[in-house]
Amino acid sequence: MKSIILMLLLSLTAYAQEQKGSLIIALCEKGNGCKEIITQSNQKEIAQLLNRPDLGGTSTQKSVLVIEKCDIKKDGKQTLAQIHHSYGGMGEPQKIKDFDLAKYIKENGCLLNCANTTKKISFYIKTSGEDAVSGNGYFFLNLKVGEAFMPNEAFQQFYGSEAKGMILDQFIRNGTMESYTIAEGQKYRTKMPIGTNISVIKNDAFNEQRFKTDFKKTTNTRKHLNTNATETEYIGKDDEGKTIRFWITPVSDVCLPKGKFDALGFYNLGYISVDGRTYLVTEISGSGFQIKITGISDGSYTFNPAGYKSY
Repeated sequence: MKSIILMLLLSLTAYAQEQKGSLIIALCEKGNGCKEIITQSNQKEIAQLLNRPDLGGTSTQKSVLVIEKCDIKKDGKQTLAQIHHSYGGMGEPQKIKDFDLAKYIKENGCLLNCANTTKKISFYIKTSGEDAVSGNGYFFLNLKVGEAFMPNEAFQQFYGSEAKGMILDQFIRNGTMESYTIAEGQKYRTKMPIGTNISVIKNDAFNEQRFKTDFKKTTNTRKHLNTNATETEYIGKDDEGKTIRFWITPVSDVCLPKGKFDALGFYNLGYISVDGRTYLVTEISGSGFQIKITGISDGSYTFNPAGYKSY
């Protein structure tokens, strides 16, 4: 009898430990609420399926894994019912058995391959005021070496007649702008520090927390260029207290390394990582300015710095 009771207690203890950090999976859609996915997979297996190792950690409380296409996040504060209602659902969430989560992730293009190839990012910018500018340009973002490059051709395209007689190639590296200029037959290389509209540059952990605290997701969404991906709007304040809006979309071919918050290029267009998921910043706008990506593709570039003198 004692052995039977002992076995029963051990079974109950194991069950309690298993349930202690259990994960509820909610498949959500704006306006239609959420459905609960019933699966035999544990947190570690789900994390491997989604290629999201950050989701596989143990928790002391029940969490809800919210999946909305490629937007995947763990919510440890709200119940499934609360999340269901926040997505516009009515009544109790429907339960789904034998749901093919792997197929859903694949069909929505969420499987990460982390190629991190060099990207050519085309953009449109418009500002107002005394030094107003308006036009189209492009730059290359090389994630593997950590730099952005705007070639002279893009500079000429953007500034037009104002750039006549000057050749300018620019790099952004390690928070600095390096300009390679040819004017009046002379070659100059200059460096200057740059800032960011997202936050004061301190460290990645601070900047990520600042973004999560100060920028809130709105209900506004839109299609990303000519793809099936969805962009989401975030609104907050810059370091001067002015309202600023971001549009971001999750990506599957770029993965910022763990602990890295941003890989920004010219005009703060580029990538950020929030809760282990990498997003493309597709637009930034505020009082008197708008900067928007108009195209993105894989690309490559070359530049010869020989003969430039530093100033």
